[in-house]
Amino acid sequence: MWKYLFNLLRNNRGVTLSMHTYDAGVAGTGEFDKAVPEFWSKRLFDDGMRKAFWGAKFEGREGSSKPIITKDDFTKGPGDIIHFQVMSQLISSGVTGETILEGSEDKLSMGQFDLTVDWIRNAVAFTENLERRVNFSIVQVARQRLSNWVARHIDGSMFIQLITTETDAEVLYAGDAANEAALGVNDTFGTEEIDRIKLALQRKGAIPISTKMSNGEELDTYGIVISELDEYWLKGDPVWQQAQRDAGIRGETNRIFTGALGICNGCILYVHRSVKSGLNVQGSPLRPEARLSADMTDISTNPTVGSNTKANYLRFFPTEGTLRIDNEEMTYTAKANSYTFTVALGGRGANGTTAAAHTAGALITLRNVSTQIGFGAEVAVRGWGMKPTPITQTYDYGFENGIGVKAIFGQVAVKDTNSVPKNYLLAKSYAKNPGTI
Repeated sequence: MWKYLFNLLRNNRGVTLSMHTYDAGVAGTGEFDKAVPEFWSKRLFDDGMRKAFWGAKFEGREGSSKPIITKDDFTKGPGDIIHFQVMSQLISSGVTGETILEGSEDKLSMGQFDLTVDWIRNAVAFTENLERRVNFSIVQVARQRLSNWVARHIDGSMFIQLITTETDAEVLYAGDAANEAALGVNDTFGTEEIDRIKLALQRKGAIPISTKMSNGEELDTYGIVISELDEYWLKGDPVWQQAQRDAGIRGETNRIFTGALGICNGCILYVHRSVKSGLNVQGSPLRPEARLSADMTDISTNPTVGSNTKANYLRFFPTEGTLRIDNEEMTYTAKANSYTFTVALGGRGANGTTAAAHTAGALITLRNVSTQIGFGAEVAVRGWGMKPTPITQTYDYGFENGIGVKAIFGQVAVKDTNSVPKNYLLAKSYAKNPGTI
């Protein structure tokens, strides 16, 4: 419609567009400058929350028993603190019979949890020539790309909080493995792991997620996030197959079920899928992946996975660990930059494997180990001091333009008084790619 309207006005020699510009600095000529950002700033935020894995379906206000507690405080600036109230379960025994209740009441155990918010920003740039060619649709394109970035930022920082930052989180291991190094081909993710995650959450006192069904029934559940490789191995479990036939939960309107893989033993399962673009794979925070960008000999060190300095190919890999390339394992002690591992001295051929040559394009994983996140309510808090707001910049007398987004934002895992994350845990399993996928 915009394209048709502007073409019509441009072709009508009796009409001028001189009174409609993007220049808000000239009195009476800022109509579009005022209208367009207002139109797409809310859309940018709504789309970003809809696209984010840890988005709107998991959010709730204080006391809502949702996994992520949100709060807006637009009086806060970068570096300021937003205060959240979090609750624990009632622990008293109550009274029975005609025992007097007065004086024996339980108390809501409330605690204050603090979150520091800070700026997040990103932008795209274009020239006047490009803007003319696309007839103003550059604003819409920018909004879509920036909303994708907002979603990735929300998810990335949340996964980093839960998996990497909070080293005190409880960790379970699939099968009979006692630790991550012991995970092998028989230790894949299945219904036994679902049962163990639920039991562990219950025993540590994690608050269940309160979900209201379409018939009004309240259902206490837990959530589990898995990778697509875990999904593949889980679907081969006959107990899981029967559980999905018996669950009767498909079509449920509660948004907590949106995008869920299924439900088993009171746990709702969600799949967070990998980021892939040709050879430039990143995997996911649950199962990091990369591909060699250059051949390696059997004595080479420091495998390289890319050359674009703006791309963080190794974002999901921890600062140190053990890689697997083809049939060889190698230990690395650091990430030299966003695309190169620093292999330890003598780190080739680790864990009884043999150092070998590898060709460009070979898949790199963390020994095929994947992480699962089991969670209840009040896993994390999320605060906004400023919702995503459009920003602009011009250069060379307005010939070059930038459209971006800024926000004041923060999120962090909730901990108890002993500084331990109380409402979630991690599990690890072996998740090898089937075939050569």
